[in-house]
Amino acid sequence: MLDIKRRDLWESLNKINQKDWIYAVDRLGLMADVSGGKGSHMVIRNSKYPVSDQRGRIATIQRDLGKQHNQTIFKHVMKYGIAEDDIWRALKMLK
Repeated sequence: MLDIKRRDLWESLNKINQKDWIYAVDRLGLMADVSGGKGSHMVIRNSKYPVSDQRGRIATIQRDLGKQHNQTIFKHVMKYGIAEDDIWRALKMLK
């Protein structure tokens, strides 16, 4: 189980949208694959794997996000191995 240390930020994840995640993914050195879904969703991927390889898939981000969606995405990125504070910084929620 992933332990979230910054609970105050965790509770405010309802303010994050798909564009915020696209920019954060780039800051984290991952890849945002926006080629599928005609803009309705994008996939966070590890760029070391080709797009056709499912091992590179980290999380799927739909256009309309709520707090629970964002929390799930956040956990997937942490599970991939990105530190919690690095994700907060990439989302510009922590300096």
